[in-house]
Amino acid sequence: MSDTVRSDKELHEQLADRLTSQADEHESGARPHLRRSRAGLDRTRGKGALAAAVETGAEKILRAIEEAEDQLHKHLQDVSQGVRAMGDNHARNDKNIETMLQSIVKRSNDQDAVRDAGGIGKNQPDTTKDPHTVTLEWKPGMPKQAFERKARALQRLGEEGKLFKFKGKTEDYRDKQITAQYKGALEALIRRNHKDDPDFAEEAAVAARKMQPDHVNELQTGGPDAWRNLRMLDRTTNYDIGTQQIRPQIKDLPDGNPINIDIKWWPDD
Repeated sequence: MSDTVRSDKELHEQLADRLTSQADEHESGARPHLRRSRAGLDRTRGKGALAAAVETGAEKILRAIEEAEDQLHKHLQDVSQGVRAMGDNHARNDKNIETMLQSIVKRSNDQDAVRDAGGIGKNQPDTTKDPHTVTLEWKPGMPKQAFERKARALQRLGEEGKLFKFKGKTEDYRDKQITAQYKGALEALIRRNHKDDPDFAEEAAVAARKMQPDHVNELQTGGPDAWRNLRMLDRTTNYDIGTQQIRPQIKDLPDGNPINIDIKWWPDD
């Protein structure tokens, strides 16, 4: 493992566990602020090389995931515009990545066609109805920057008139292969980017697998089931916002009812 302190097997395993745990705190979107990692660094500063190595390694892993996801979006954008993403002189692994990219784009386009043909409640709100306000609340255990980025994105979409009660069951609309292949392509890019350091590549890939591709605009609030609407998010924030908070607050709304977002910081507000 790069930039870490190796001693015996037990210490190495403890370090790997800590790195993976902290990587779970990575938020969706670009340029995350590593709240827990940095707080841990403050607590352990001056307490020895192993503690310092844990924090440095965790930040390096999170940065590797972030950079790979930015690359993934660029490659997907290229493929969607008919540009070959990986070039002519690519290795077998790059061919596998390009195959995944093409599949993700095709499946996303297919989902767009289904959604765009749906009308009110599928790809547009019912503007004859008054907006319903959904409150999103930060809870202990959620990385604050992850929650804020997700909540602010939804709030902005609401202000733009892009949030509404989806018509029908999201499970009937969703193509789960899009998120599965998105995650697979991300892991492949991480391994490709760090092929000269396989130990680090494995650490970062394991950390990425513990995260989830999140629909930034939730399917239940009218978001597209497409790659451009995906960003990696920690499991806790993803599940709580979508399942525990939004779903019960909109389940009785009419199809297409517009939605606005209010953000509450517990226990300050």
